[in-house]
Amino acid sequence: MGEWGDTPPTFDRSGDAWGSSSAAFGDDQEQGGGEQYIELIGSQLWAAGMINLGRFRRVSDFVNIVQGYFVMHDVVVLTRSGEATRLTLPELRVLPDDIAVVGQLGDDKPAQTSETGTYIEKMAQRLVVLTRSHIIDGDVFIHGDGSIMSFVDATDPKFIPMSDVRVRWVSDRKLAARYPFALLQRAQILGVATEGIKLGGAESTARRAEMLKAQVRASAGSPDPLDVDLGPGVDAAAASPGDASDEV
Repeated sequence: MGEWGDTPPTFDRSGDAWGSSSAAFGDDQEQGGGEQYIELIGSQLWAAGMINLGRFRRVSDFVNIVQGYFVMHDVVVLTRSGEATRLTLPELRVLPDDIAVVGQLGDDKPAQTSETGTYIEKMAQRLVVLTRSHIIDGDVFIHGDGSIMSFVDATDPKFIPMSDVRVRWVSDRKLAARYPFALLQRAQILGVATEGIKLGGAESTARRAEMLKAQVRASAGSPDPLDVDLGPGVDAAAASPGDASDEV
């Protein structure tokens, strides 16, 4: 593996990730956020590494303002389950267009400031988001009298901050990653759910789907147009799309 030997580099996940000021920029490079660990999750790529925030104090400021490529270094490519592979890269430039989640290991909230101002109350709202490849759930914070859908429909910021985030792959729905804080790209959102969120097994989900179908048929007051007499010699059970042997 070149200069790293046979063991990929590891990262300290226990340190405080943020600077001490609430401003987006520091006065100079030394007062910025410095080196920070992030994980980028796209439709196929999952990579972990370090970024240099420069004068930016927080990862969210950097991600929402930076133009062009994300430049990461000391990069490890991860598997779909989040395990480190043997593929490591000294530097990786990634266009953010295909990035759905920027995972972090610390809270991106600003520290307390001595400046006085109007306090705006916000409340946490659990949100489940579908992308082409992921199911992502986490808490977003909106104004007390705000609408969650208005928040989702907004165009700014490009990456939505979320806390207590869980990421699953749509293909298998197994928990892939969990972050105390993450940024979700709005452009990747295909669907949103905010109430009655429940994950069930395949069997219970199939039963619920059949129950909903039965309710629709009953309310229509007429038999299923496919449930007709096809004449002698035709096995109605084989012709029916509701065969109990079908797997969902």
